[in-house]
Amino acid sequence: MCDFRVLGALEILDGFTWKSAGGPKVRILLAVLLAAAGRTISIDRLVEELWSPGSHPQRDQRNLVQQYVMRLRRQLGDRDRTVLVTKAPGYRLVFDPARLDACRFEALHAEGQGLFAAGAYEKAFTVLGSALELWRGPAMEDVPVSPTVRTEAERLEEARLAAAELRIDASHRIGGHIATLAELRALRDGNPLREGLWEKEMTALVESGRRAEALDVYQRARRVFQDELGLEPGTALRDLQQLILTDGGAGGRL
Repeated sequence: MCDFRVLGALEILDGFTWKSAGGPKVRILLAVLLAAAGRTISIDRLVEELWSPGSHPQRDQRNLVQQYVMRLRRQLGDRDRTVLVTKAPGYRLVFDPARLDACRFEALHAEGQGLFAAGAYEKAFTVLGSALELWRGPAMEDVPVSPTVRTEAERLEEARLAAAELRIDASHRIGGHIATLAELRALRDGNPLREGLWEKEMTALVESGRRAEALDVYQRARRVFQDELGLEPGTALRDLQQLILTDGGAGGRL
């Protein structure tokens, strides 16, 4: 049974060594089959994933799919064809979800969400950290774009961001406002139009007695939203600024 990684470059575990899945088309093929989570993908669908419309005669495309399947089987060491299975109208990849880093990440993320909801913030912080440690770079970063690759990569990146935000929230619940400030700012710099990240940074600063810095953060956020969208920050961010200026500012805490 093979192990796979998609949270970064797409890789297959070959004994004790991680290796590339092969050339660009083979990487797309494997990424699409992994995203299908054990479902059969038709040859026609694979043609749509591997080529833009009209790039090759349809007969040639279907033959090429079969060639790429054979190459992938060699990469997988699947001599008896029990991993990459031919099943009408196409192919199905048989694998244990626990052997795919994205599935392990999602399981840990769900566990962290449950712990946070139950008020077990320290455990949630630890579990979510373990989930995020599985990431080595952008999802499927070396896989050429196809409809499924784009959708799956975006879905995974959104889940990564949600896990990182929840881990920061867990840290704040146990008093770690400053401990995660650098991480929070890096996350905010990468997602400057996500208002919740600006709000978390302002809250962390106020809870640490740094009211003036929190107000400066609001002004930076306001400039970003004006420059990028031509809009003022949303209601939640504006209300937080007013709270800092009034009640929150009096004692240095929200």
